[in-house]
Amino acid sequence: MVVFRKLRSLLLATVLAGGACGVAQAADLFTPPPPTPVPPSANEDWYLTIGASVSADPSYPGADNYSFRPGLIFSVRKASQLNVFRSVDDNPSLALFDTGNFRIGAVGRIDWGRDSGDSYRLTGLGNIDPALEAGAFAEWYITDWLRTRAELRYGVGGFEGIRGLLGADVILPYGQWRFAVGPRLTYGGSGYMSTYFGVTPVQAVVANAFGNPLPVYNASAGFDMVGAMAQLTYNFRNGFETGVFGGYGRLLGDAASSPLTTDANQFTAGVSLSYTFNIGKAWW
Repeated sequence: MVVFRKLRSLLLATVLAGGACGVAQAADLFTPPPPTPVPPSANEDWYLTIGASVSADPSYPGADNYSFRPGLIFSVRKASQLNVFRSVDDNPSLALFDTGNFRIGAVGRIDWGRDSGDSYRLTGLGNIDPALEAGAFAEWYITDWLRTRAELRYGVGGFEGIRGLLGADVILPYGQWRFAVGPRLTYGGSGYMSTYFGVTPVQAVVANAFGNPLPVYNASAGFDMVGAMAQLTYNFRNGFETGVFGGYGRLLGDAASSPLTTDANQFTAGVSLSYTFNIGKAWW
């Protein structure tokens, strides 16, 4: 909750700082989405979107208990891309190449780690520190109502390894409302899988000493979850956008079979609020 209060303070500070210069421009541009993404122009203004979400998520991957977690919404876009769909589970990103229908850029994410006190199954394993993930993303609008997105990130900190995401969204706009739903598939490299789903010989000895009868377990790299995400957003046409979202995921392979997994069915639900304002011409 301390992290969420900090994110909330950052959001409010940004709104107050940018509101005076950005509300008029944002209000002019927040019209119903164009039928197709518009190719960007070199002379366009850039817009910054920043916000936060709060969601109920599994306390750790494979958990059957849930915790509230904050999320950061951050993106930088040209004016022509302002109404292009952005999913609530898109990680903070910056497009470096943009044709209108196809985008490639940088992406980042924070993994919040795991607390051994979250479940009796974790007794004796120790905590997992937060990790910072950074990498690249690609988006492709196959049609005006179907978007695909892929992310490939590398994490350092609490775990070290590759994380991947594949997703698609069917987008249904109606005035200021927009509904989207689509499948998700995530990948975990060996470093991530062994950290969150594996049990080393030392961990097994310590856990058993504390009365937690865990066996040694090796978790290999692979696709770790398949599911879907649905979301409904409302654009106030003054820079603000709010939404509700929900998702379901089913753990796969070594993640589902891990002795640390208490429920292979993973749900999420939450709300989001973001603000978009003009930051002028690009200086880079």
